[in-house]
Amino acid sequence: MFDTALFPITWRVTRRRLLASPLAIAAGLAFPAFVVWIGFNDSYETAAKFFFFLLPHVFLIAAQDTVRTDIESGALENVLFLGGRFRGFLRAKSYVLAAAVGIYACGLFGLFTAWGLAAGAFRPYFVIRFALGLLAGSYYIALAGTLSYFLRAGSNVLALLLAQSAALIALLFSATSRTGFLDYAASGRFPGLGPKLLFGGLVAILPNVVVSGRLLVFAAEVLTGLALSLFVQNRLARALELGK
Repeated sequence: MFDTALFPITWRVTRRRLLASPLAIAAGLAFPAFVVWIGFNDSYETAAKFFFFLLPHVFLIAAQDTVRTDIESGALENVLFLGGRFRGFLRAKSYVLAAAVGIYACGLFGLFTAWGLAAGAFRPYFVIRFALGLLAGSYYIALAGTLSYFLRAGSNVLALLLAQSAALIALLFSATSRTGFLDYAASGRFPGLGPKLLFGGLVAILPNVVVSGRLLVFAAEVLTGLALSLFVQNRLARALELGK
């Protein structure tokens, strides 16, 4: 069970960390600016594709160094965390961080929706795509938070970005063949168990692909991965002992 008394301090710490992070601030400003630039230089429909696909990465960037610095800095030895309450603080961080970035995302989506309605280009299914984007973003925070128990500073996010880069290179090679993952993903149909499992592996490190709404079975995989990551975090927090 969570110690609800820890949520206010967790919220304050999380908010200060985000506001003090140049990378998080830069991403938070650059992302909507880029989407608007795409919209004015191409179309609202194209801007929507970039908006929904890139939205989960805002969560990922915000998840840098979720836990490790707190563990090693001695901050958890504060009197507020006596009696093992630091474990509740660490468990709550992922939820509070997801809520903080989710509020930002909802604000952006509200503005994006208003733009689309004014232009007559908004589509009702965008709501589903936004919900899938929130799911993918929450998965990023949970996964990066789990990695942060082992990796220092922003290495948790860097590790995921490197894995994604390798996967994208593999996708480019796939695109040169007659039929590859891009074709399967575009159609939502896979010719056998092997391609499905391989694509499932891609989804595990790049959950953004589910925001298209055509791959809902893989959205279930992301939801399962989210629950599993939170479970692992809970176990890691329970087993954690601070150094003397």
